[in-house]
Amino acid sequence: MRKQNKNKKSGAGFTLIELLVVIAIIALLSAIALIAFESAQQKGRDAKRLADMTQMSTAMQLYFSTNKGYPSSVGGIPLPLVPTVASSLPSAPQPPDGGCQFVSYPSPVPAGNNGNQYYYYASGTAYLGVDGTTLVYPDFGYYFCLGNLTGNFPPGMHIVSPEGVR
Repeated sequence: MRKQNKNKKSGAGFTLIELLVVIAIIALLSAIALIAFESAQQKGRDAKRLADMTQMSTAMQLYFSTNKGYPSSVGGIPLPLVPTVASSLPSAPQPPDGGCQFVSYPSPVPAGNNGNQYYYYASGTAYLGVDGTTLVYPDFGYYFCLGNLTGNFPPGMHIVSPEGVR
């Protein structure tokens, strides 16, 4: 029978260096995943902004076909759309991406409204719609901001109008 030497190290464990290398690799992979996740969130918010405005363009056309004009604006919101054409109005996803928080919408949008939110305005001379009581307008604009390249749309301010999204 052989005696085992209790002072002899067994090779069954990991060294401190090996453990530190593994921890460093895990930290690096986590950092890369976090950056990719943030980028995916930004792209998702921009895609939602574009989808919201495409839906609002469709809602405006439906309103126009019913009332022979576009709805009035109350504080940058087309309230007459709810509930006749849309069940609710979209709000811009937060936080703003890219430089949208620094984008100022041009006139006729009042100062203080920026790329953090959507802004609707009716334009032209108001007239009575087909029901004889509702004021409608011949034109409209709906401002929004994209933080990054989304589809064929570059980052920055965009507008939805009767001609579409531009």
